[in-house]
Amino acid sequence: MKTGSLRARVIVTTLALLAIVLAVVVTAVTLAYRAKLNGDLHNRLAAAGAAVERAGSAPAAKPLIPGLALEGIATRFAAAPGTGPTKSSSTIQTHGSLLTLDEVLPDRTRLVFSASRASIDHAVTDLLLVELVVAAAALALGTILVVHGTRTALRPLSTVIETATRIAHGDSKLRLNPSRTDTELGSLAAAFDQMVDALERAIDEARASDAATRRFLADASHELRTPIAALQASVETLLREQPERPERDRLEAAVARDSERVGRLVDDLLGLARLEAHPTRTPTDLATIARPLVEDAHERAPRATITFSADNDTTVRGDPDALERVLRNLIDNALAAIQPNGRIEVHLRRRKGYVQARVADDGPGVPEHQRQRIFERFVRLNPSKPGHGLGLAIAQRIAHQHHGELTCDPTPSGASFTLRLPMEPTSNEK
Repeated sequence: MKTGSLRARVIVTTLALLAIVLAVVVTAVTLAYRAKLNGDLHNRLAAAGAAVERAGSAPAAKPLIPGLALEGIATRFAAAPGTGPTKSSSTIQTHGSLLTLDEVLPDRTRLVFSASRASIDHAVTDLLLVELVVAAAALALGTILVVHGTRTALRPLSTVIETATRIAHGDSKLRLNPSRTDTELGSLAAAFDQMVDALERAIDEARASDAATRRFLADASHELRTPIAALQASVETLLREQPERPERDRLEAAVARDSERVGRLVDDLLGLARLEAHPTRTPTDLATIARPLVEDAHERAPRATITFSADNDTTVRGDPDALERVLRNLIDNALAAIQPNGRIEVHLRRRKGYVQARVADDGPGVPEHQRQRIFERFVRLNPSKPGHGLGLAIAQRIAHQHHGELTCDPTPSGASFTLRLPMEPTSNEK
């Protein structure tokens, strides 16, 4: 980007254009004036020749000579050469600075008319001097006006520079607030304000993300510390005391249980970290994903009533593995909430450009004041049940990455969760 002085460039460019315009005007006026004077002189010579020719003889032409002299035309008489017929020269000829015209009268008198162009040169020179003086004065006046006008026109840029400097020194709430945005400077000021707003939002998001990362690391460390400590205690007891059965079986079962818990927690943490990457987006049918999950739920809870229904086309664009994780988490949560003979409903519907996946159960439900909190990391409404409070946080993050949303809906009884994702356009809609 060129960073030369904008004011200097504007002034130099404007004055250069003004000088070119003045030069063109002076040249055009001078040439037109010279052509006009030359044309008048030619017309006077032609008129003199015609007047003498109408006189017909030297004596009749002599009274015309004083009048021609007043017009700057000199007349000279001479005898026509030879004895044969003569022919007048109707062409005005140029000899240096003189214009001449020959006329031969019927009495064989030859008249030579001549006129000097020196007066034309003097007149053109005088005009050119006047034009140069006027052009110089106009250029000087134009310079003053251009410098003043440029300083006034570019004053808003000084305001932009001053505002940017103050913002850089910490006054982040300062804005230009242009009165109009349909002009060049107004558009610049509006774009400047938008840029500062975007930077401020990015800074706030970065701070919030940094705080969330520190909180996440602290929570993850806390969640990992408990099962690891229990696992370590069980292993140390086994190695140190070598207990007999059934105490040995109990400790080995505790080791397996704590190991599984640590594995699930690490898997959830890795899944949460992978969400920051950009998943592969392909056309994915939610019904195709949900159907085997419902069948697996039937096998895990054979006494429960689990219903499933889906519209004809429930295709969205997304990552199949991530979307399967969301639906699996919702169904697993429903299975954990209901009684052995409870009820679960899984419905997939098309609604105004979106596909809605609703998973409802008749379990104890979610208190109204907890419906937003359950999507936070490491939040568990019932600490006695297995899990680490990351499933719904991961599911909601996946929904947001797919430009959708996951909500906990108000319901008279039980719990109801709805996953809402943009529908994949059909070939007729693209």
